[in-house]
Amino acid sequence: MRNIREIFIDDLKSIYKNFFVCIVVVFLMFIPSIYAWFNIVASWDPYANTEGILVGVANNDKGAELNGEAVNIGKEVIEGLKENKDLGWRFTSEKEAKAKVEKGDFYASIIIPENFSEHIATIMTDDPKKAEIDYYVNEKINSIAPKITAAGANSIVDNVSKTFIKSASGSILAIFNELGITLQNELPTIQKMKNMVYLLEGQLPELEQNIKTVQTHVKKAEDIIKKVNDGLDSIEGITLQKDKLVSDVSSYVDSTRQAFEGINSILKNDIANIRSDNESVLVLANRLTGQDLPDNESNQLVEQGVTRLNKELYLLDSMYNLLVRVNQFNEKNLLQPEIQLVDELRDNTSNQLQALNNRAFGNLIELGGNNDQVLASFQESYSKETGPKFNEIWNETESILNNVQVTMAEGTKVLPEVRMLLNETNRTLETRTGDIDKLMNKFPEIETKIKALASKMREIDKTYDLEEVIDFLRNDIEQESEFFSEPVLLNKHSLFPIPNYGSAMSPFFTALSLWVGGTILISMLSVGVSQKVYSPYQIYIGRYLIFFIIGVMQALSVSIGNIILIGVYVADKFEYILFSVLISTVFTLIVYTFVSVLGNVGKGISVVLMVLQISSSGGTFPIQVTPPFFQHINPFLPFTYAVGLLRESVGGITWSVAGKDIFILILFLIITLILGIILKKPLHARTQKMKDKLYGSRIF
Repeated sequence: MRNIREIFIDDLKSIYKNFFVCIVVVFLMFIPSIYAWFNIVASWDPYANTEGILVGVANNDKGAELNGEAVNIGKEVIEGLKENKDLGWRFTSEKEAKAKVEKGDFYASIIIPENFSEHIATIMTDDPKKAEIDYYVNEKINSIAPKITAAGANSIVDNVSKTFIKSASGSILAIFNELGITLQNELPTIQKMKNMVYLLEGQLPELEQNIKTVQTHVKKAEDIIKKVNDGLDSIEGITLQKDKLVSDVSSYVDSTRQAFEGINSILKNDIANIRSDNESVLVLANRLTGQDLPDNESNQLVEQGVTRLNKELYLLDSMYNLLVRVNQFNEKNLLQPEIQLVDELRDNTSNQLQALNNRAFGNLIELGGNNDQVLASFQESYSKETGPKFNEIWNETESILNNVQVTMAEGTKVLPEVRMLLNETNRTLETRTGDIDKLMNKFPEIETKIKALASKMREIDKTYDLEEVIDFLRNDIEQESEFFSEPVLLNKHSLFPIPNYGSAMSPFFTALSLWVGGTILISMLSVGVSQKVYSPYQIYIGRYLIFFIIGVMQALSVSIGNIILIGVYVADKFEYILFSVLISTVFTLIVYTFVSVLGNVGKGISVVLMVLQISSSGGTFPIQVTPPFFQHINPFLPFTYAVGLLRESVGGITWSVAGKDIFILILFLIITLILGIILKKPLHARTQKMKDKLYGSRIF
């Protein structure tokens, strides 16, 4: 121990007595800080400064007519982008936009074609066509910018889809709502008419019997006729109101047919959109698993995948709700298989989203493949099976409305005949004369018509509940159209939030700067001692102490400077500084041991190990998206645990995680120290001989 202490004190005196050496040592203490600070500040918050990424936008849309109104959706997109500050939108002509992308003045351009609105408007027809937006990007300018501009282009498409779904569903719901209001207003009229018909039907046998015995039961017949006449007065009043209802029902039959056709077209288009998004997610997943992508690009692809899957989910929820509501309109539950299939797709898509967030890309691809098979089958069978089911449901609905029309029309024809019969009966009773036989001959015909009318009414009551139909049609248009456009809201709950990208990257750059600091130390300071009286292990430990002191100062300058000078967010500041000191101690011991035991070969190993750790530690990209080789060596690198430990202090410490990282770093420290002490003596002479030869070449 005395010799070790002597070496250390001698090193301190050498630094203290030589001003130039003192300046160099101080410089070495702050080199890692400069390296870390410049890198952290440069990457402080790049995604908050994307307005400088210029994107050309050209609108060639000529507009179209939708629901009787002139629309120009391309113009609406332009107006929306003028308020959007996410990117540097530049509004220009198609020719200029393409030319500037090619020259590199614009990173990308977005061209809205002439038929954009026209194709969107086809959703209300039997032959819907997908609208397209042309996106041109110059990928040689920068590797990250195309991902940012692609996200901007996708957001335009998503916003147009969301707005149109809201508008189209609003129009359909408005038709339903208007029809429901009319039926609800006329419901008392319909009910009164039914009651009067049932009352008349019930009185017919008694009336017939009294006609037969008119001579002997005049008084009773007069009472019955008076009662029926009173009922007929009510029926005639209802009949006057009936004309308006029949007219309204007739006009809304056509409107309802259009609504059903619109729903059918929307669902068919939604299936195609969902399948397209699912295929896009599969492409992203394959890119993530098949390539060695930078962290920023990988995160961008994951965000795109999340956006696509959320879009799939709200389209599936819209489809599910439409199918459920339409299915309630028939007793056979014709659409139940489709409802179950869409529900299964929703579950699979939710699992896809979870797999993507967990970076389980293999599981994501498997689920996406299953979804693609189901969607392909659904898309193929839609026209053959689902479309005809919509027609059958519509036919049932149309039958209800037509039965109402027929019933009321027949009632209009029968009631005058009943009135005439009663008048004739009344005159017969009053005059006690007339042809009773003629009256009785006509009575069976009238009786048959009244009973047929009552029977039809009972059949309608038994098969359909008109109040349920009205309930289905009545809705809050604004609320439900808003729901269809965005049925799922994403509630983000950030655990251990970090306010900016620079702070989030500081653990990686801090750990890297400390390794760089150790590498610079072994390049500039000698690991040997000129006196020959010391044993190899004494030289190894005694000289390391000065490396340790400088390494600690490097850690303090980097960590404290991160917090105070450049404002890095750190949740647990004291622990952050202590962890930095521990990491620097481990790193300096590792690189010092390499050079002390192996000489210049150790310097090369230190540099190679630094390069490997940059790509294999998971400091930038998640380690799960790197090739298998880097994933396999990740657990054996000290950098992995250093970055993880600093992340804990920056975001907020979970001690079960931090404790594991601390334990493994201390294990690296102990193993390195033991190997250094054991190997220093047997390799010392060989290393010294190699060193002498290198110096003798006058190159090293």
